[in-house]
Amino acid sequence: MISKNYFFLVRLFAFSLMTLGFASCSSKPKVEAIKLAKGAVESTVTTINSGTVEAQNQAELAFGTVGRISKIYVSLGSKVNAGALIAELENADLKAVFDETQKDLGRSEELYKNGLVSISNLDSARRAREVSRLNYEKTVMKAPFSGMITAMDLKVGEFYQSTPTLSKKPLVQIIDLKKRIIKGEIDEVDLQKVAIGYLARIKIPALKNQIFKAKVTKVVPFVSTAKDQDRTSQIELEIIEARDDKNQDILIPVGASADVEIISETKDGVKMLPANVLTGTGKTRFLYKIIKGKLVKKEVKLGLGNYERVEIIEGLTDDELVARPLNGLELIDGMKVEANEVKWL
Repeated sequence: MISKNYFFLVRLFAFSLMTLGFASCSSKPKVEAIKLAKGAVESTVTTINSGTVEAQNQAELAFGTVGRISKIYVSLGSKVNAGALIAELENADLKAVFDETQKDLGRSEELYKNGLVSISNLDSARRAREVSRLNYEKTVMKAPFSGMITAMDLKVGEFYQSTPTLSKKPLVQIIDLKKRIIKGEIDEVDLQKVAIGYLARIKIPALKNQIFKAKVTKVVPFVSTAKDQDRTSQIELEIIEARDDKNQDILIPVGASADVEIISETKDGVKMLPANVLTGTGKTRFLYKIIKGKLVKKEVKLGLGNYERVEIIEGLTDDELVARPLNGLELIDGMKVEANEVKWL
């Protein structure tokens, strides 16, 4: 015979299962409940890919003739002033000729003043001095502007040849230390949204994603069809200020990538929500109100906005709660949720 204890245990087990089932059914997904806030919103335009940091002035330097390198005055990373000597070829003979023609010109000018030589003699001395100067200066490399040496592949004693090599690497390169410019491309649909003078934010991954202020300095009103899928227009921006937390100037590295966000329009004091509570596309989108613990899908009309904040024009009042999902939760119309009201701004 089956004992009474056995029936008691069976009933207890069944009751436990029912209790667990009810407990699991009562477990609701958690969401944040937020309300409309007032503040500033922006409409922004981004480049279709990362822009590139460039110097306003950048040059590859070379001698004007062949010869053996005798002196190098700078090294990689050296900062130089305009006209500073970079390097020289063996040129003692050419320097001597130039010095001599310089003296001859001085003597000819003095004699001409005293009427002892003709103007043709003076012109001949000037031509000789000019030819010797040009020959000598071909053996001297100077900085065309103030800046930094970013490539230096010369060695004393090596024979320099001016003929180009297969390598594209410059032997000597200099860049200026002025404000950096950013070159990039925007989608053709954004061409009319951007104009010279618009402010922008530039994020440089090479500098720990530090953000710098910039302004648009050039918009090329031409749509390139070089890429079948992307029709783009070129833009240029100038870094307005590059300083660190200690207010020290930062030298932004040329060639670094830059994430560009151009501010095309701004509104202050508007009603807004974070963009991640919205679904759909275009100006009319959807969000989920929280009414008595249940999600209710609602259509709203949008105004200005970007990927972070969006202006809400119609479809929501100030006191209504909106669900913001947590941990990638997919919201469904009619879903019962556990809402925790928070301030998002």
